[in-house]
Amino acid sequence: MTVNRQVQTTEESIALTYLNDAEARTVEVIAERIIPDGGDGAGATQAGVVYYIDRALSGVSQNLQHVYRTGLRALAKYCATQHAAEFADLPVDIQDEVIQRFLGPAVLEEGSTPIMHGDEAGEHGEVADLPTLRRLFAVIREHTIEGFFCDPTYGGNRDAVGWKLVGFPGAYWGYTAEQMGRDFDGRSLPIMTLSDLRTQLRAKALPDNATFYRNEEN
Repeated sequence: MTVNRQVQTTEESIALTYLNDAEARTVEVIAERIIPDGGDGAGATQAGVVYYIDRALSGVSQNLQHVYRTGLRALAKYCATQHAAEFADLPVDIQDEVIQRFLGPAVLEEGSTPIMHGDEAGEHGEVADLPTLRRLFAVIREHTIEGFFCDPTYGGNRDAVGWKLVGFPGAYWGYTAEQMGRDFDGRSLPIMTLSDLRTQLRAKALPDNATFYRNEEN
């Protein structure tokens, strides 16, 4: 039986298909630290990345369900042991430290203290489940990037915030020779999604193929 779960955002409540609320909250915070909002409203949270991840885990990425379930449990245990708090409730700088510890070496400024990545015991004698946590953060990073730049149909890239950030016009049937030129600014085109293309199909308002394939006059 499928149980519809929900995670409350600042705008609306959206059903989840695999993650429970606590898992979704943790994943959303991790994704936000990987692609944070720089003040322009273009972060992983605004893009709805967690919903892309949730849908992927119920579909094309079902094989990664175990990575999330066991990894999030290992993360909860680590944070409880080392910080006496859930990951989502930690200060941002501590969240970044945890992510850097398990995701991989950070680029350090000269003279700074490196973050250890060995199998060292924690302050309370607990050894983190390093393989599980490293795998979790690597997969979340990959999914975060996918969810930030995917077509909104797949649950992420809400309001095309990822495309707007890089100036990508989205899903078009094709591009003219001028639009494919090196100096053409893709931001001058209205953003199109797969839903927009479907609307054109229904309205039979398809562009002429000759627009894209004819040679330019010399």
